[in-house]
Amino acid sequence: MESGIREKARDVLKQIFTTASYDVAEVGEPLDFSAIRNGDALVVLCSDDPEMIREFDSMTYRLRTDGDNLVCRKLLFSLDPAVRTEDCIRWGADEFARYAGRTALAEVLGQGLALDFGRPAPAIRDSPAEAAPAMMEEGEQEAGPELPHLPLRVTEKRASGIAGLHGSAKCRFIPYWSYRYVSTGEREVKDRLISFDAEGTGAINAINGIRMEIDPGEIERGAVPFGSDIVPARLVREDVEEQIVRDVIERLTQRVRFRYEKGDAIFYEEKTLKPDRSNITVDLETVYVPVWQVRGGSKIVEVNGFTGEVLSMPMDEGVELL
Repeated sequence: MESGIREKARDVLKQIFTTASYDVAEVGEPLDFSAIRNGDALVVLCSDDPEMIREFDSMTYRLRTDGDNLVCRKLLFSLDPAVRTEDCIRWGADEFARYAGRTALAEVLGQGLALDFGRPAPAIRDSPAEAAPAMMEEGEQEAGPELPHLPLRVTEKRASGIAGLHGSAKCRFIPYWSYRYVSTGEREVKDRLISFDAEGTGAINAINGIRMEIDPGEIERGAVPFGSDIVPARLVREDVEEQIVRDVIERLTQRVRFRYEKGDAIFYEEKTLKPDRSNITVDLETVYVPVWQVRGGSKIVEVNGFTGEVLSMPMDEGVELL
């Protein structure tokens, strides 16, 4: 692989992993970069060189972080269809084109990107006893795409019982824009200092704009159950961000009254002070909430698969989580 092609491939692959919420960092030669997300670590090599690939395939790469010794998965991007490996995730031209296209679409829609490597991540620590749960057991159901989501705690049978219906149930993952905002800055008026320092979190339904609270500590970043419906977002990132900024500005706007004397008279002056838009930053991430859609005849009841609560209206009319 020529150096110019390798460099371009490296840049595109970095963008793919960044869009999929991985932390991408440079590593030493001959590797191209590393990507880490929630305990899942990968090292990436772009090459057609047989000797370099053979060494990469045979090596074990580890990363020490926060006291853990992470065993890295290995991803090889090669344009040589004759290349064979035994211990690598292998991406060729087809996989490259597929994920590059999905990355471009995710950027346009303001959504996250799910990467499906086909098998779970390897063991996080060295102990074989700890490594066993990370491997797929024989007969285990195939996993769905990897998404940041609230865990599915309610079973299909339990959801049908909560809904009070005997019928079919389908698990759907509803997109929410999970956000964190930070506001900084201050204004000094007539010797009074008004601060606009604030921060907060929340979530907005990406279908209908209804808000809810999501504890970031509850979010899982892994595969959802195989066969689940992944509902696409309707509200785009830019519109949601602008709405959050408007809400923050409105929340932090202050009306301040000043008293001063002029001659023998006393005057009161009132000013409306607002934070500067440029001092407000918003971080957004698409997070999915599991919902069981239970059908019994012509009736549909939807149950929050995380809390077990019944939704107030059918998904087709917009979901509101109680």
